[in-house]
Amino acid sequence: MELSEKIQMLRKKEGLSQEAFAEKMGVSRQAVSKWELGVSKPDVDKIVMMSSLFQVTTDYLLKDKQEEQTEKVVYYREVRPWHFEKKSRHTLFGLPIYHICFQGMRESGGRFRMKMAPAKGILAVGVRATGVVSIGVFARGLVAIGAAAMGMISIGAASLGILALGAFAAGIIAGGNLSVGIVAFGNLAVGMYAIGNCAVANKIALGNYAHGHIAIGNTVSGMKEILLKDANFTDMDPEAVRSMILQEFPKTWPMIQKLFTMW
Repeated sequence: MELSEKIQMLRKKEGLSQEAFAEKMGVSRQAVSKWELGVSKPDVDKIVMMSSLFQVTTDYLLKDKQEEQTEKVVYYREVRPWHFEKKSRHTLFGLPIYHICFQGMRESGGRFRMKMAPAKGILAVGVRATGVVSIGVFARGLVAIGAAAMGMISIGAASLGILALGAFAAGIIAGGNLSVGIVAFGNLAVGMYAIGNCAVANKIALGNYAHGHIAIGNTVSGMKEILLKDANFTDMDPEAVRSMILQEFPKTWPMIQKLFTMW
């Protein structure tokens, strides 16, 4: 391989344009072009600069015999941009009907890295999605589904909304492994009204362990307590529970009463 070919190969491996390489060498782009075409050869000081830039020896650059041995220790990683996007031509309230957007970098060896490209539309799908209905790693909208979701109705590993469902959920009505809300359901539920394996409530708690003003469950702690023996609450007396709720909180909504007496 001639010197001209080596210069071109090493420049491309470094991801440098002729202009960028010329700037590093302190020469014009035309000079680099002549080097790579073999019309002219760089001075010795430029050869030394290339050796440092490309991390190869000057012998490799100048001697063809060194080529095979040296190329075995010259590694590079190819990175290609990847982009997929579809957007509706029709709009509603200034937003496209749908917008699907994913961007990233694909590396040699199959590795893939996503970028935080936004998707916005009535239906939005992407890493970072915002819309009426949004689906993504980070989703925000009226209905949001994602690893991290925020909306009126949100479903995700971590969700925040009026109705929130997820491993960690926070909302007016929250359901999940760990849930916090006015009405909370979950393995660990904390709220004004809570139902779960471990339920902690300001007013009414129902669970295997229940702590609240009214505590109902297998292990209870509260101002008013109803102790149940069955883990599935089959020995609950619904009328006794309803009577206690109305005695302590007369304005409790019928739906809440039903929630704690349906077992």
